[in-house]
Amino acid sequence: MSKAVAVLGSALVFVIAPLMVAAVVPWWITQWEFRPAFLGVELTRALGGILIIAGVPGLVDSFARFALEGLGTPAIIAPTQKLVVTGLYRFVRNPMYIAVVAVIFGQALCSAMCVSSGMARYSGFFFTSLLWCTRNRHSRKHLARSMRPFGPMSRVGFRG
Repeated sequence: MSKAVAVLGSALVFVIAPLMVAAVVPWWITQWEFRPAFLGVELTRALGGILIIAGVPGLVDSFARFALEGLGTPAIIAPTQKLVVTGLYRFVRNPMYIAVVAVIFGQALCSAMCVSSGMARYSGFFFTSLLWCTRNRHSRKHLARSMRPFGPMSRVGFRG
């Protein structure tokens, strides 16, 4: 896959998946209406802002690395041709998941809709779903099978 196709594919996946999950659905739930700060502590809004500010660049960087270094997309139908092991991928297996969860939780804190609200339920459901998916999808057998095309480089940091 050429870099241009990989960039266009990653941009399309970005619009379909994380943009919907981390922006459109939270807007639909909250209309980005701010309530009084959580427990009356304005620091919670600052924490929410920090989570959003940390999550968005991490997400964009991860998508860019998939396209420019891996020559592919995060979509299953157009996987990377090269294993991405730089940037946030050097430290965690799923930086996109972490970034999206940070943005969603950050919005819940900023809007003060963290207790008994749709945003709190959505945040919890999304986080739990990711935990379940990564736990069940990334079994040792699956990892060994999916890493095989990348050769010896895939063995770095993986004991399968």
